[in-house]
Amino acid sequence: MTPPTPEQILADPAASFWLKEALHKALTRDPVDALNDAETLTAVLQGRLNNLMPKG
Repeated sequence: MTPPTPEQILADPAASFWLKEALHKALTRDPVDALNDAETLTAVLQGRLNNLMPKG
Protein backbone atom coordinates (compact mmCIF):
# COMPACT_ATOMS: atom_id res chain seq x y z
CA MET A 1 0.00 0.00 0.00
CA THR A 2 1.37 3.40 -0.97
CA PRO A 3 1.33 6.04 1.77
CA PRO A 4 -0.76 9.14 1.10
CA THR A 5 0.90 12.17 -0.42
CA PRO A 6 1.09 15.43 1.51
CA GLU A 7 -1.49 16.88 -0.88
CA GLN A 8 -3.90 14.03 -0.16
CA ILE A 9 -3.58 14.49 3.59
CA LEU A 10 -4.01 18.26 3.39
CA ALA A 11 -7.15 17.81 1.26
CA ASP A 12 -8.63 15.04 3.42
CA PRO A 13 -11.51 16.31 5.58
CA ALA A 14 -11.01 13.34 7.91
CA ALA A 15 -7.38 14.27 8.66
CA SER A 16 -7.02 16.11 11.94
CA PHE A 17 -6.23 19.81 12.08
CA TRP A 18 -3.17 18.96 14.18
CA LEU A 19 -1.81 16.59 11.51
CA LYS A 20 -2.45 19.05 8.70
CA GLU A 21 -0.76 21.88 10.61
CA ALA A 22 2.25 19.73 11.50
CA LEU A 23 2.57 18.51 7.90
CA HIS A 24 2.26 22.02 6.50
CA LYS A 25 5.03 23.25 8.81
CA ALA A 26 7.21 20.20 8.09
CA LEU A 27 7.01 20.82 4.35
CA THR A 28 8.68 24.22 4.83
CA ARG A 29 11.62 22.73 6.74
CA ASP A 30 14.72 20.85 5.71
CA PRO A 31 13.37 17.36 4.96
CA VAL A 32 16.09 15.57 6.95
CA ASP A 33 15.47 17.72 10.02
CA ALA A 34 11.71 17.31 9.69
CA LEU A 35 11.99 13.52 9.41
CA ASN A 36 14.37 13.30 12.38
CA ASP A 37 11.95 15.32 14.50
CA ALA A 38 8.98 13.23 13.32
CA GLU A 39 10.81 10.02 14.22
CA THR A 40 11.66 11.40 17.66
CA LEU A 41 8.04 12.43 18.20
CA THR A 42 6.89 8.96 17.11
CA ALA A 43 9.22 7.31 19.64
CA VAL A 44 8.05 9.61 22.45
CA LEU A 45 4.37 9.03 21.68
CA GLN A 46 4.90 5.26 21.37
CA GLY A 47 6.61 5.25 24.76
CA ARG A 48 3.77 7.24 26.28
CA LEU A 49 1.21 4.82 24.86
CA ASN A 50 3.18 1.83 26.13
CA ASN A 51 3.28 3.37 29.63
CA LEU A 52 -0.47 4.00 29.60
CA MET A 53 -1.40 0.50 28.46
CA PRO A 54 -2.28 -1.94 31.22
CA LYS A 55 0.53 -4.31 32.09
CA GLY A 56 -0.67 -7.81 31.73
